Amino acid sequence: MTYHQPVLLSEVLEFFDPKPNQVFLDATLGHAGHSIEFLKNGATVYGLDADPSNQKIAIDRINSLNLEKKFTPLTGNFSRIFDIWNKKISQPIDGLLVDLGLSINQQSGDNRGFSFSDDSSLDMRLNPKTQSLTAEEIINTWDKNQLYEIFSKYAQEKLAKPLVFEIIKARQQKSIKNAQYLSQIVENYYQKKHYSFRHHPATKIFLALRITVNHEFDNLKKILDSSLKITKKTGKIAIISFHSGEDRIVKQFISKHRLKSKKILPTHQEVLRNPPSRSAVLRVFENTL
Repeated sequence: MTYHQPVLLSEVLEFFDPKPNQVFLDATLGHAGHSIEFLKNGATVYGLDADPSNQKIAIDRINSLNLEKKFTPLTGNFSRIFDIWNKKISQPIDGLLVDLGLSINQQSGDNRGFSFSDDSSLDMRLNPKTQSLTAEEIINTWDKNQLYEIFSKYAQEKLAKPLVFEIIKARQQKSIKNAQYLSQIVENYYQKKHYSFRHHPATKIFLALRITVNHEFDNLKKILDSSLKITKKTGKIAIISFHSGEDRIVKQFISKHRLKSKKILPTHQEVLRNPPSRSAVLRVFENTL
């Protein structure tokens, strides 16, 4: 199996400097790329993920490396981090990691709706068992003002107005049932207008839908608010974001609490090796309150 390649791994390890007897909470476990390195250094790790498929992959991977002794999997969305920590850990932790990116199986997997080529779904829920709203429902039932608001507010899509018009025109002909069809609608508009594009033209539309379906901005604010409550005095916190909206929320939190922080970007070598890392921003800070 091809595992998701964790971004800024060496930088995260350098910041946390994990040691035996230390306790870390990986609030976005994914395929456990970061957590495995914590475990290899002898630390105790609690790994949280909202996606059951990710959690199974991570557990199997950790077991195959015989690192399960100091690992505890946790199920749930990190917006509930304080309650989960209170019930399952109940001691101040040494470090909290939040990686806000999607894992490779989410990005490219069929029947999830995240991939531009997915012809089976326009779902985008991290956990269909606990979430009801889907991207398909948004695209097919929300009015033009609602669509414009999320495209422009969450993803800063400059062509939000004409793209909303194209989407509504298309859905009047037939329902938009999968990600491939939605991406084609957007791409066709770019081609009709002879607009050039460096990345897929539907990138920001998909981003806005994902943020809306999974309440990503609100959930990020919740885990940031809890971060200083669950970490030790001088406990370390690292947030990896992938677009300006997320990074803005992190910066505002750091500024509000007057925390000393550092911004770290991926090296040129990492971007060449792992292209999805190109938009990653790592902000690290300590709990000094």
